[in-house]
Amino acid sequence: MYELLNNYENSENQIIWKIGIYVRLSREDEKDEKYSGTSESIENQINFLKPIVNRMNGVLVDIYKDDGYTGTNFNRPDFKRLIADIEQGKINLVITKDLSRLGRDYIEVGRYLEKYFPENQVRYIAVNDNIDTFDYNNTNNDMTPFRAVFNDMYAKDISKKVRTSIITKATIGECIKAFQPYGYKKDKDNKNNILIDENVADNVRKIFELYRVGYSKTQIARYLNNKNVITPLKYKIETTNYFNPNKSVTYKWNNTIINKILRDPIYVGDLIQLKNRKINYKTKKMQKVPKNMQIIIQNNHQPIVDRKIFKTVQEMLDKQTNEWNYSNRTKHLLTGLVFCKCGSRITYNKNHGKYFRCVCLNYKKYGNKFCSNIHLREDELLKQVANSLHINIEKYLNVKKLYFKRCRENTSR
Repeated sequence: MYELLNNYENSENQIIWKIGIYVRLSREDEKDEKYSGTSESIENQINFLKPIVNRMNGVLVDIYKDDGYTGTNFNRPDFKRLIADIEQGKINLVITKDLSRLGRDYIEVGRYLEKYFPENQVRYIAVNDNIDTFDYNNTNNDMTPFRAVFNDMYAKDISKKVRTSIITKATIGECIKAFQPYGYKKDKDNKNNILIDENVADNVRKIFELYRVGYSKTQIARYLNNKNVITPLKYKIETTNYFNPNKSVTYKWNNTIINKILRDPIYVGDLIQLKNRKINYKTKKMQKVPKNMQIIIQNNHQPIVDRKIFKTVQEMLDKQTNEWNYSNRTKHLLTGLVFCKCGSRITYNKNHGKYFRCVCLNYKKYGNKFCSNIHLREDELLKQVANSLHINIEKYLNVKKLYFKRCRENTSR
């Protein structure tokens, strides 16, 4: 580090550096501090870097802080803000405590150090690793790719440890879910225990009972909407710290919600975990785990629904699915292309096997409280679409020119 500090003092005086301090701390780094005895806290990184910046021939433009963000993902708020400032010419020098603060994905780190920073004439300094991309005589720069790989391996090792801990907890019946399914809540004294939420448990029992006596899923959804029963998503938002980023969601009961509840074995006391897993430690993308690899603990907690009722409902659901063979269904010509005035998609129902009827999907799911029962016959809709196409073709296309061009191509052949 002392060698690098000397390079700061001997740097070219004619360059006025516009400096951006970048600091980052992930949850894994915080946990590691307890064992290593060293502190990588955000404030400690800033306090470490500020005196160094003050000795340089430049001005501190801003401090960019990403607290609680992993180094394997570069989609961090303040890092993106740093990049935006670089592209606007506000920053030409980035300084971090060490290379791992920049990131732990060796591919992305290499891309920024070898391509992005040089192309944008940005100097990068990692103090503790003695890295300075503008000091061409610095032999420590040659070790940068190896340091990036070691940092990446550290992230991979941490990911393995976390994964092992999660599997261990799931195997002994501890609930590892961040949020419990509708009808259950976490034990305040032990977050890994599952307790019945009596505030909404009767709603779950009612859903199973209505379906068992012959109500369809659509009828159950309408019944709950008419009773103004809060949906599972809305209830989770109101009772936990869950944040829903989808602002356009409609908090109404529908077939999908009802089906999910009817199919979930958690309501008979069975805990199924690790249904999904990350593709690898560098991405948040998930993939389904085969059933034979999932961890299933039977009679793990108190049931809401009797096992006999649950079995009967599953048989009824299976029978309905077999009778309505989705694999033989064909998509309508206009599927996903026509929308109601309320913004919902138009769906197509066959009326007594004679013709298709076009209906608003919101009306079909939620009834006339959400949208009016406006529908068209298929032939009427197709006629309107055809007329609209003819009008736009005449307006935007020169049909005679296209016909003449086609004739010339055929003649040349």
